[in-house]
Amino acid sequence: MKLLLGLATVAAVIALAVIIGQRMSNDAMAVALGVVFGVAASIPTSLLVVAATRGRRDEQATYRRYADPPPPSPPPQIYVVNPGNQPASWLGQGGGQPQLPQPPAGYFSGRPARRYKVVGEDDAWLDDDDWD
Repeated sequence: MKLLLGLATVAAVIALAVIIGQRMSNDAMAVALGVVFGVAASIPTSLLVVAATRGRRDEQATYRRYADPPPPSPPPQIYVVNPGNQPASWLGQGGGQPQLPQPPAGYFSGRPARRYKVVGEDDAWLDDDDWD
């Protein structure tokens, strides 16, 4: 009974392949055959890759990277230098704290004038005062 069922399945698959083959264009048939033969060609290669990567495993072998683990690294050394506690003569000034250079006088006296160029059909310049 199993033999009869197997032969019937093979006959049905062959009949279906013939019917589909007659209705397909030559280009579609070439693509289908290319896919089938490509998959068939990849099976032996896949089996070789699996066999090569699997290899023979020795259950008793233990692998260690180091004979003894390396010693832990020492904590980083942090030095804090506070220049405010240094003598005034070391700073080169009369006071205790160093001073940053100051910008020229009048630098922050007013807002700098800015100009904006409006790009369009007619180019125009707008001053900063025109926005207020």
